[in-house]
Amino acid sequence: MVDIRDIKYFLAIAEEGNITAAAKRLHIAQPPLSRHMKELEDQLGVQLFERGKRKVKLTEAGIFLRTRAEQIIDLLNATTTELKDFYIGDRGTLAIGAVTSVAGTLLPQLIKIFRERYPHVVFRLREGESRRITELLDSGIIDLGMVKLPFDTDLYDSISLPNEPLVAVFRPEHPHAICSDSDSINLRELVDKQLLIHRKFEAMITKSYEQLGLTPSILCESDDVMPLLAWADAGIGMAIVPKSAFSLIHSTRLIAKEIVNPSLVTGGAVIWVRNRYLPATAHHFLGLFGNRNIEGKRVLAGQ
Repeated sequence: MVDIRDIKYFLAIAEEGNITAAAKRLHIAQPPLSRHMKELEDQLGVQLFERGKRKVKLTEAGIFLRTRAEQIIDLLNATTTELKDFYIGDRGTLAIGAVTSVAGTLLPQLIKIFRERYPHVVFRLREGESRRITELLDSGIIDLGMVKLPFDTDLYDSISLPNEPLVAVFRPEHPHAICSDSDSINLRELVDKQLLIHRKFEAMITKSYEQLGLTPSILCESDDVMPLLAWADAGIGMAIVPKSAFSLIHSTRLIAKEIVNPSLVTGGAVIWVRNRYLPATAHHFLGLFGNRNIEGKRVLAGQ
């Protein structure tokens, strides 16, 4: 078994090109260093150095070992840092992904509070629909994902986010607009409207209408709420989106009414891959949440 000390000795010689200089750098005498390298060659069964009077040159085997040795040392250093970071985590990177409606509303609030506690952490943010976020989690590009329900609970651990209602978003002058001063609208009133829906909500909306003995008129389904809001802003139809998503489009031409009778509600969660290492930065972010299941507006620990 090759000793990690011998790996470091070997790298010092490879980098210095001289055993005397390497010994000085390592704060050891030259004869023991030479002996260690001879023992390493004997153990590996290859010649690592071509020894000259003043310089040593790596053989092909030595060049190969240097590449592997550098990788080993880098991995050792990274592992040591991660283990220390596991308990500290006041620096480093938080890699997180979020669906559009969360990335533009809830997440900025969380990041602001997180930065007050951990000002030296930097961020790697990815945005997309829930399927894209889980793909990024599976590939290890992000550590945490903020998604809409449902997701595979066998693959991911999670903390629930507050439920929020779905709203109908439209232009008041739209030909199919509902003229009412109320902040809500009955689902039945939307039955003959041209609906623009997210694919995540298609089954829920269709089932709710079936319970009323009705069939919705779905003009478009999409993986992203932004096109739906843009189409609604263009007067093409009525977008059915989470209430928080309404603030993502800056238009004075649109209004939003909460859907009731029955109410349509969507849930979300912060998820991460089960049984996979999470860096301390991710643990600290999860620490913003008080309980594993968050109810109502009690989103942050201590609030």
